[in-house]
Amino acid sequence: MKTNIKLAAIITYLSVFLGVIISLGSTPYIVSTLGKSEYGLYSLVNSIIAYIVLLDLGFGSAVIRFNSKFISENDTNGQRNINGMFLVLFSGIGLLALLASLILVFNFNSIFSSLNESELSILKTIFIIAAVNVAISFPMNIYSSIITAYERFVYLKIINLLRVVISPAMMVLVLFMGLRSVGMVSVALGLNIAIGLANYFVCRYKMKLIVKFSTFDTKLFKEVFSYSSYILLSSIAFQLYTNADPLIIGMFLGATPIAIYAISTQLNTYIMNFSNVLSSFYLPKLTKMIVKGADQARLMVELVKIGRIQALIVGYIVSGFVLFGQVFILIWLGEGYRYAYTIALIIIIPQITSIVQSLFATMLEAMNRHKVKALIYFSIAILKIILTLVFIRVWGITGCAIATAAGMIVNVILNNIYYKYKLKFDIFYFWKEIIKVFIPVVLLGGVCGYLLTFVSISSYLQLGLYVILYSVLYAATMWTFSMNADEKQIVTGPMRKVALRSQA
Repeated sequence: MKTNIKLAAIITYLSVFLGVIISLGSTPYIVSTLGKSEYGLYSLVNSIIAYIVLLDLGFGSAVIRFNSKFISENDTNGQRNINGMFLVLFSGIGLLALLASLILVFNFNSIFSSLNESELSILKTIFIIAAVNVAISFPMNIYSSIITAYERFVYLKIINLLRVVISPAMMVLVLFMGLRSVGMVSVALGLNIAIGLANYFVCRYKMKLIVKFSTFDTKLFKEVFSYSSYILLSSIAFQLYTNADPLIIGMFLGATPIAIYAISTQLNTYIMNFSNVLSSFYLPKLTKMIVKGADQARLMVELVKIGRIQALIVGYIVSGFVLFGQVFILIWLGEGYRYAYTIALIIIIPQITSIVQSLFATMLEAMNRHKVKALIYFSIAILKIILTLVFIRVWGITGCAIATAAGMIVNVILNNIYYKYKLKFDIFYFWKEIIKVFIPVVLLGGVCGYLLTFVSISSYLQLGLYVILYSVLYAATMWTFSMNADEKQIVTGPMRKVALRSQA
């Protein structure tokens, strides 16, 4: 297993692409088999479980950071001690998560009074299975975090690729067998156990990693907890921001509107997954750079480089969705889900700025200076919840989307003020470089949007042909007007290597 970010990134993009294609293909079957009501309940369970996951208390990122730190310092004994401590902590958290889930189940009747008896019965059953999955995941996830700290990205991404292919295939199979949502959450449980065991065996027998159970290091725990507490706060804010809407919709509007909103957030997740691939690799690297004394100028080089690449990617995906998203949803799921396009646009467009700056959040974690960002994010999440509770009474699910968008805009503004005036990063230079990417995107999107008003698309074949044509136009436009020499080298370099090998 070698550290190879480029290969890992390619595998990740392949995983995301396959995941989107498979999900797009399987979702209509899942929705039609379960029906809007049960699909809404399945989405609701996923939203609730996301809050139970918060019990990891931010220690997941801490495992990566502190292992990276000890690896950089060649401190094998410190690494063994801290991993032993993490394993004990995560095992206890798993038991706590299971207990909290059981308490929650007993209160579902009063929490979700808008659901009928049949819906509540289904909700309780699938939630209990999902809760067991989460409880088991806590101690198992430490091994994937350790592998990440060693930057063994290729292995991790191959495992994820297998999950992407196997999981939906098995879910469709259990639906075909008549097991419905219970079968779907059971598949997730089984796969999670298998992958957790695989990661354990890689750490133990391939990497020869020894976890040392010794006396509890109180000083080290305080340092870890100080770091993790603000990761936890950010995680709470993230879950409030992304998963509160289905809960609020379930309480005020019922199960069916959740399904429409879930499709919008599912489309948003696709875009996020494609756009944030690169930043997911950089916590170990940035931690090691900072431990070795990298200054702000060196860090800014990385921030601008990755930010521009993410801008190129998200510019393509979002502009493509703006142009073709509505017709795709109509072909994909039918007229009943038309409004999901509007909801998705409201959520997705303001998020572009956060995506291109996602590496800033990773950098702050590496610097152990993520306190202010966490406080800002949490405050904005609370504001967003308040706005949602007000807006949903006026505009329904549209109000939820508007509240989400408003919070994103305020969050980006406050964070950039912090980066500029507290951390002294040249934010104006960063955005000048990003805008250079986006100006041609906006102009191309406007011209193509005008031309598309003269055509009618009614099938996947027609849609695919227009998407291919737009992709070619986008690539040519970016190559000519947006990409710098280094970015072009990223594209042409591997092609030249392949050409030279073929001539040898």
